[in-house]
Amino acid sequence: MPNIYIIYRSIFNNDGSMCSIGGIETYILNLCCIFNEQGFKCHIVQPAKKNFSVQTEKYTVTGVYPGIYRGNLKKIPLAKWVASNANKENDIVIFATDSYSVKMPGYKTIAIQHGISWDKPQKNKFALIQFLSSLFNQYKYLAYAKSSPNLVCVDHNFVNWYRTWFNAEKQNIKVIYNFYNEIIENEEFELKWLDKAKTINVIIARRFVDYRGIKLIAPVIKQLIPSYNINVSFAGNGPLKAYLKELFSDEPKVTVTQYEPHESFKIHKKQHIAIIPTLGSEGTSLSMIEAMAAGCMVISSNVGGLSNIIINDFNGVLVIPNEGEFINAINKSLSNHQRSKVLALNGLNTISHTCSKLKWAEQWIDTINNIKNQ
Repeated sequence: MPNIYIIYRSIFNNDGSMCSIGGIETYILNLCCIFNEQGFKCHIVQPAKKNFSVQTEKYTVTGVYPGIYRGNLKKIPLAKWVASNANKENDIVIFATDSYSVKMPGYKTIAIQHGISWDKPQKNKFALIQFLSSLFNQYKYLAYAKSSPNLVCVDHNFVNWYRTWFNAEKQNIKVIYNFYNEIIENEEFELKWLDKAKTINVIIARRFVDYRGIKLIAPVIKQLIPSYNINVSFAGNGPLKAYLKELFSDEPKVTVTQYEPHESFKIHKKQHIAIIPTLGSEGTSLSMIEAMAAGCMVISSNVGGLSNIIINDFNGVLVIPNEGEFINAINKSLSNHQRSKVLALNGLNTISHTCSKLKWAEQWIDTINNIKNQ
């Protein structure tokens, strides 16, 4: 039985319990499910404080002590461990992020590129230093992408940037959008958007960090709340949680909450509008796709791979990430219930096939079969 080795920085504790779960971790676990169904044996390989191995129904978790290697260099002993266990002819190695990829000549390898992460707004007041810093970052990520002959990207934004540096035809690059697990039924959608007089529920489901636009959107919400019959949920966690709680401490219309990944669809089904105020580092956002699949109308920054999914004023609203643009977009959306419903329905129809888990799985299986035959 062929093996697939997935190399990643950290997802499990020594006893096999999860120590972190986010978009990439969810992606990895879903890959294991579809590969397992195809008859592959899946191995997740990660750094650990001491060597361990845990067997589950769908994958084996192997922790490798990295020795003297620190930071991103921990990927080197992981690749060495895989090289000593994998069969060059039949097995496939997947680097779960391109930044964790290592050249492994003779082995069948794939790196996953989850979206440009070096496009965050820069605050350096010295233009030359800023230019050199950006140049270094681009060189670094070009090197990551070149480490594997096969590259799966979650959006076209990266591919368009990449081809300005290299001849992309010399590398096997495939774009596979992120996916949703569940989708709202037509009857549920109609019921959700039925009464325009009822309270409109708005959600911002993001990590509470600056580059996810939390400090951009929070003052906007604070300003707009008195004018509308809305409830707003900030869903997530991170260092700006205290900032949000303090800002909205006296505001009953705002809730700061957190949910588990498997609860996302259930939570979003209760929402009407989902706001994605990201400033940078975004692919085809899992959060945005889940919101659209749950029948939400999306207002999004025009950042990264988000513009691969949203067509402005057709299946959502796409704005330049600044306060004025978001104020105008949210005002317009809250003031015109029918328009928002139409955009939400168009969004639902847009991703129903393109971003289905079935479509995602088919594209990945096709990719694996092509690499097997290389």
